[in-house]
Amino acid sequence: PPSTVFTLVNGFERFESWSPWAPLDPEAVYTYSGPASGVGAKLAWSGDPRLVGSGWQEIIESQPYTLVRMQLDFEQQGRAQSYFQLVGVGRGTELTWGFDTDLVEGQGVFGGLLARYFGLFFDRWIGSDYERGLASLKRLAESLPATDFGDLAVEVVDVPAGNMLYVAGNALDAAPDMASRLATAYAEIREAMADGDLSQAGPRMAITRRLANGRIELLAAIPVEGPAQELKGEVRAGRAPSGKAVRFVHRGPYEQMAPGYEKLAAYLAAHGLEEGDVSWEQYVSDPSDTPADEMVTHIYALIQASDTAAEPR
Repeated sequence: PPSTVFTLVNGFERFESWSPWAPLDPEAVYTYSGPASGVGAKLAWSGDPRLVGSGWQEIIESQPYTLVRMQLDFEQQGRAQSYFQLVGVGRGTELTWGFDTDLVEGQGVFGGLLARYFGLFFDRWIGSDYERGLASLKRLAESLPATDFGDLAVEVVDVPAGNMLYVAGNALDAAPDMASRLATAYAEIREAMADGDLSQAGPRMAITRRLANGRIELLAAIPVEGPAQELKGEVRAGRAPSGKAVRFVHRGPYEQMAPGYEKLAAYLAAHGLEEGDVSWEQYVSDPSDTPADEMVTHIYALIQASDTAAEPR
């Protein structure tokens, strides 16, 4: 889909995996600067002058899912622009990779005539490179999930650490009756908060952890101010998940969250991000006083290992 293809060309995170020039000089050095994607994203390279030479390219225009334009500088060989134009076709994408340069600029009369002559061969010189690049890009895009995530507003956030009380259980066992099990767990946690005179520090959470033994654990949790002292029953104290994460907002009934998770998985794959072992839902709305179609839930997934994901004290 256009969302996947656009992600691959709207930055340089995956450039070396499909570039037709990267295999020519494995010793070339690539330097990334600016934002990870969009206008200002920049890639500089330095390699063997006989193979890839040196230069840089920077995204100067980015129109989501339709166009990416770049400024290129080949040092002594001059400057140019290239662009990717995307058109959705059915469930796929038609991608055009173009190259624009002024061969006669600053060449004088005779030099301009000579440049126009060489321009006749330009497509033959670089056309095969572009065709190889498009073929590699096609293979990469088709290896990724086919789900279109273009309408999913994803943010990359740094989640601060904090205290929480939680009740743990096996997520697979809890799945058939998850809502009632969570409700019971939250009631136990609130009772423990009252006994310990602890204040709530954030919305209720349902945390999923993938453990080393392959087990999936579900934690019903409530963030609290300050550490807990003595706890009874199944309630435990720990540190809430923290670190770099992706987040999107779901609006509507809980049972309609599945498509959002599918889109998030496709987003992570297209961006070359590996989901961590911890994800969680943060229930901003209270179902007791909010209509189902107006419920707001924040959904997070860590993209790096968390040192503080409900660790017991």
